[in-house]
Amino acid sequence: MTGVAAVVLAGGVGSRMHPLTADCPKPLLPVGPWTLVEHQLSALERAGIRRVVLSTGYRHEDFLPLVERCRAKGVDLTMVVEETPLGTGGGLREALRRLPDADTVVVLNGDLLSGHDIAAQVEGLVDSPSHVVASVHVRDVEDARPYGSVVVGPDGIVTAFVEKSPTPPSLTVNAGTYVVRPSLLTHLPDSGSASVERDAFPALAAQGALVAHREDAYFLDVGTPAALVTATRDLLLDPWPGAAPTPLGEALVLDGAEVSPTAALLGGSVVHPGAVVGDGARLDAAIVLEGGQVGAGARVTRSVVGRRARIGAGTTLTDAALGSDEVAGA
Repeated sequence: MTGVAAVVLAGGVGSRMHPLTADCPKPLLPVGPWTLVEHQLSALERAGIRRVVLSTGYRHEDFLPLVERCRAKGVDLTMVVEETPLGTGGGLREALRRLPDADTVVVLNGDLLSGHDIAAQVEGLVDSPSHVVASVHVRDVEDARPYGSVVVGPDGIVTAFVEKSPTPPSLTVNAGTYVVRPSLLTHLPDSGSASVERDAFPALAAQGALVAHREDAYFLDVGTPAALVTATRDLLLDPWPGAAPTPLGEALVLDGAEVSPTAALLGGSVVHPGAVVGDGARLDAAIVLEGGQVGAGARVTRSVVGRRARIGAGTTLTDAALGSDEVAGA
């Protein structure tokens, strides 16, 4: 992967993930023992890419320990900061300016997990004619309304790119991983906020300068607490290709957590350091973050217990998320 670098867009506020993002950027939320960003870096490393620019904004100082930790492992990781929100296009523009010598750049959204073959997507763009500026990973779904919709010709050229719409033109959707040439900069405004999906890709499609990489692989937009639970369950029970290495099993209890021997942990549950799970409690596809407490006999199902949050004895929590220091039950 000589000449190939990557950008992770991690500047958003993560409002759909509230209350978990009230005091933590969404890309730093844990999926198992790793943050979302670390799973993305693992996928990039699997593709042979170890030079990455992390585009941050909201609570950008929280990323500094991660940057230091990754650099210590040999990842060439640089952080850029949006002082004001710039959107996907503006954030990507500033990151690309940090990569003037890169021939090709992989672009990941900071809340996306994907098991597709990134290296194959890169090769597809490299082998495309020089007028092609970008490649987008696409896949077919039953309902395209929550996604950007893509119309792809038989030659793999994207002929239309329509961001989220109540009447999408196809069931082929944007799966959120892009590979771009540096010339994409000429298709973005020189300053201010911009959207790759609304400002750049529709115009590129109209010019025949956007190609599709079609691959039906694991794909999850980790944008809500429910999706965070799903990602964690998948990691422990059936991990996607490129996920950061994690012990498999019904549950993972990290060092520093206290779990009663009479508690039951099922369905891909994770208990983080400093957390306590009481006698007879039952966790099923549950996440208990640092310092969280689950009382005796409580039932937590498909839910997230935030940092230092407390679940009272005998309390039932289902399909919910508690923010930091919140309390449920007596």
